[in-house]
Amino acid sequence: MKKMLTSLLLFLTALAPTLAQQTVDAREIIAKINRKEPVTYQNVTITGDLDLTNLANRRERREGNWRGESEEYLSTVEAPLTFRNCQFQGKVLAYRTEENRPMKASSKVYNADFREAVTIENCQFADDAAFKYSTFSQRALFTGNTFRDDALFKYAKFRNAADFSGSTFQGYADFKYTKFDEESAFQKVAFERTADFKYTKFDEGTDFRQARFSGNADFKYTHFPQGTNFDEVRFNGSTDFKYTTLDGRRFAPNGR
Repeated sequence: MKKMLTSLLLFLTALAPTLAQQTVDAREIIAKINRKEPVTYQNVTITGDLDLTNLANRRERREGNWRGESEEYLSTVEAPLTFRNCQFQGKVLAYRTEENRPMKASSKVYNADFREAVTIENCQFADDAAFKYSTFSQRALFTGNTFRDDALFKYAKFRNAADFSGSTFQGYADFKYTKFDEESAFQKVAFERTADFKYTKFDEGTDFRQARFSGNADFKYTHFPQGTNFDEVRFNGSTDFKYTTLDGRRFAPNGR
């Protein structure tokens, strides 16, 4: 019996570090980014808000004034980020604002850009994922994820390939004015509420094959280049393809 208890104790002692690593505080990740260390996590739950807008290298881009122009601050993620099969319990913020302060007409806007590759695969976002105005300089993979709340990519710029295939957007999916310089993919994506691609700019062909739009799908003024694929797309809600073009010609997919 004593030998069995000793073996069990040794087993639990060996297992303890693994169990401890199942939960990671967002502050630990920020600390690694500030040290410019590659960030890689798999099968962990991340607690707290992952606020990428307040890094050690944050700088002021524009000073606000009394006419209402915002103060703007930019942080830059200078290390590659990789998250696989993770759960983000808090917000993931590459964009946030502070409301007007007393006696000040201007507000504060905080953003984060990504200099290296971003890989977020098969993860769960329990709260907001805000990447408004962010620039992704290298490849950005957001495949197989579930966004349970709003996903904000408005005005984001993807300088390299971007892939959202297999993801589910349960909240508002905002890609308005987003710019894709290279190829992009939304294959088999499920948009359960509003999907806003109004004024989105695709410089290379994009792949929406087998995507599902359950709510409103807004592609007004969007211009698709040659090579874009909308095969087997399903629209179960309202759609707006006014002024939408494919390779310079008026476009509305058959799945409407």
